[in-house]
Amino acid sequence: MNVHPDHFGAGVARELLKYITDIADEAGKSVRLVSSAQNLDSFSLYTRAGFVPRCTYQDMYLAVPENGLTAPALLRSAQVRAARMADVPAMVALERNMSGIERDKDFRYFIANTTGIWGMSVLCATDGSIDGFLGSVCHPGSTMLGPGVARDETTAAALIWHALNRLRGHKPVWLVPCHYGDLIQTLYCWGARNCELHLAQIRGPAQAFAGVTMPTFMPETG
Repeated sequence: MNVHPDHFGAGVARELLKYITDIADEAGKSVRLVSSAQNLDSFSLYTRAGFVPRCTYQDMYLAVPENGLTAPALLRSAQVRAARMADVPAMVALERNMSGIERDKDFRYFIANTTGIWGMSVLCATDGSIDGFLGSVCHPGSTMLGPGVARDETTAAALIWHALNRLRGHKPVWLVPCHYGDLIQTLYCWGARNCELHLAQIRGPAQAFAGVTMPTFMPETG
């Protein structure tokens, strides 16, 4: 949400946010968001409303060459494939276990891809189970990786490598948890750079994040 500059400082954002949190309180639900760590007005708005930062993300971007990344294919990259509708229950279960949220409708929307701008990949273990997934959007208004989760850094790197090579000639941005140093060093080696810092914030009870979580700002189904 954004407030028009003509109305800055009038409490409009506070009232909009309160409208949402009142609905959540009545339903007994927590509220999550991802917001800029460098915009102190935004930070103050959310923390005053009871949101608590749970994870810090580096916003990274990379101009993918037309012929793809020159870095060699990563361990496990051969296990990445396009997601199918039959994968959705396993994807939902994985994100529930790692982040405590479920978004069956979003995943089905991405995989159906009726607008031709979405992508969704999964990484399958040798037993056929899913160890991670990563979505993407490619549109003049937004070229971004996410949402996604991965059980470990190796899985996350393989998913990101695969997604970047699918977006050749574009400059996607994506979010990576700051505390996964090995993954971030790998991304630096590919040529990735930082452009922002964001915070995952939660108002209300929520389980701790597990594995590598990669949120997004994309216009999802809700």
